[in-house]
Amino acid sequence: MAGGRSPITCHVLDSSCGKPGNNVPVKLEMLNPAANNAWASVAYGLTDSDGRVGTLLDPSHQLVAGIYRMTFQTAEYWAAKGVTGFFYPYVQIIFEVAPGAEKQHYHIPLLLSPYSYTTYRGS
Repeated sequence: MAGGRSPITCHVLDSSCGKPGNNVPVKLEMLNPAANNAWASVAYGLTDSDGRVGTLLDPSHQLVAGIYRMTFQTAEYWAAKGVTGFFYPYVQIIFEVAPGAEKQHYHIPLLLSPYSYTTYRGS
């Protein structure tokens, strides 16, 4: 991977206060059709003080085509901030690495508040 970065990165922004979502546990999994469509663990990470996980995978990791799921453990984040009554205890974002696109970089941003979230394919 050019630049020595993980082929998959993510970023959490707490839109309720306009600050990075730090210390959010993140889990990356891949769908395994050969195992009755079970999810296989690929990596774990924790967002840093800027709300990013840039080291989820080793830069030399070669992605394979398939369906991936990134889970953000938002309940732990809200609890640490003293927020109660939040609506989403975790957020799962499912995305596809298409055949022929395995060498691309995938950035998954999450804009988060206690009662909503949004995401898009970042750069």
